[in-house]
Amino acid sequence: MLRLNNARIFDGRAMLPGTHSVTLDGNRITAIDDDSQANSAEAVDVGGMTLMPGLISCHLHPDFYKFDISIAATERPGKELPPGVMMAIGVRTCRVLLESGFTGYAGASCAHDIDAQLKMAIAEGIIPGPRIRACGHHLGTTGDMNNGGRWWKRYQTPGTDVCADGPEAMRALVREEINRGVETIKIFASAGHGQLHRTTRNMSRDEIAAIINTAHERGAKVRTHVSDKAMMLECIELGLDLIDHGDEIDEEVIEAMVQAGTFWVPSLIYPWSLLEIGYAAEVGVTREQYDHVRAMLPVAQAAGVRILIGDDYSGIFRNLLDDDPLDHQVGNYGREFAYYGAIEGLSAADVLSWGTSNAGELLVDPPERVGVIEPGALADLIVVDGDPLADLSLLARPNDALKAVIRDGVLVIDRLTAQTAERPASPPRADRQLALH
Repeated sequence: MLRLNNARIFDGRAMLPGTHSVTLDGNRITAIDDDSQANSAEAVDVGGMTLMPGLISCHLHPDFYKFDISIAATERPGKELPPGVMMAIGVRTCRVLLESGFTGYAGASCAHDIDAQLKMAIAEGIIPGPRIRACGHHLGTTGDMNNGGRWWKRYQTPGTDVCADGPEAMRALVREEINRGVETIKIFASAGHGQLHRTTRNMSRDEIAAIINTAHERGAKVRTHVSDKAMMLECIELGLDLIDHGDEIDEEVIEAMVQAGTFWVPSLIYPWSLLEIGYAAEVGVTREQYDHVRAMLPVAQAAGVRILIGDDYSGIFRNLLDDDPLDHQVGNYGREFAYYGAIEGLSAADVLSWGTSNAGELLVDPPERVGVIEPGALADLIVVDGDPLADLSLLARPNDALKAVIRDGVLVIDRLTAQTAERPASPPRADRQLALH
């Protein structure tokens, strides 16, 4: 049993007044401010720092690291390196996540069953890592945006993408993915968001319906890369769980998402990066489109859409930007909080909830709870030196601000008792994003 004393608490929704104690028993939070078991618990003094739920990324590709934007248009992803090397990249990503204060991620596709195998290795105690909601391949159709043209480069084994045609074939693909440990099915309903539009539809309506119905029958969720308004509305109507990107989102789509309870990952750092390097036009991203999504975020938040943190981290711009915001490096994932928090109409608490309480609702299925500090919730927690509500860029500086990481009730990073010399805080790494409007 572990008791964390003298902590300011952001509970996943708001900062509680004053300081508090939180008791953990095994991998659960059992009590807040309950002194009845104080004498039987190991006590850790948090020293007035902020105790909050561990951060959760909800759009993550663990094997995207040695990704080269110059060949992405001609080579199929998932075959850049041998499967074992790509799994090693996934192991590295798990370490970077924990060192950044991220105790969970919801996958957004991977090759070679890497999400499911990482989850297995973590559960077996082979490697440390975050809590994972496993995704699998991109599911698509013959000749769609991820399968078009390069017929002479088909592989005997798939990379990131697999394809089939017709509802029954899609049903079989979904069942195979779930059999291999996948908990979220990923499809590409349309192009957009840095994928050139050859068509606004990659799948027929009956194919999408078959995927969603089959996944739900077996307890899995479905997420889709989709940018076109009509396709978003169709997918929401059919019961889709999560929209990735949603470039043409508007009030009508927002209303449909609220009624259906659909999650949304806007993932705006990727198009911002394309605009920054002057490559946006080549892949169909415009400043007007980018500004539109930024303007819709406060509208969606006010309406009650469950917005989430996460983006296409891949190192895709490491040769084009001096400081690639999408590289898998310690602190980069946390930059999103200060970026979104700088948008007028969004509060720091709003944005923090995207990466904690909202994300927890996606990461685990009821009756489990994570991403919140309340009795009965899973004990994935971090301690931050400072007030993230006053300075969201703290979450982009984990080497300075992150003092402890508790994953499933176990302290995996403990700097609370370390004796370190005073040193000036490094400048916020999120400055560039904060300045972008």
